[in-house]
Amino acid sequence: MIDSWTKQSPSGKTVTFKIEGDRKSGFVYSAKMDGRDIKEIKGFREELTREGVEVMFANYVAGK
Repeated sequence: MIDSWTKQSPSGKTVTFKIEGDRKSGFVYSAKMDGRDIKEIKGFREELTREGVEVMFANYVAGK
C-alpha cells in the first residue's frame, strides 16, 4: 500500500507525506518539505491515519 498527499504549511511551503508498507512487513512514514526530506520513520507495526502522520511529523519538527 502506498498513500501520498500534500498540504500547505503555515509558512506557505508544500509538505508531502507518504505512507508505505503493510501490517506484515511494517510501515514507513516519510515527509518532505519543498523536496527536502524532513524525516523517514521505518518499522512501525501500527498503521497511522493521515492525521496521525501529520501530527507525528509536526511534533518532530517542533522538537516534542
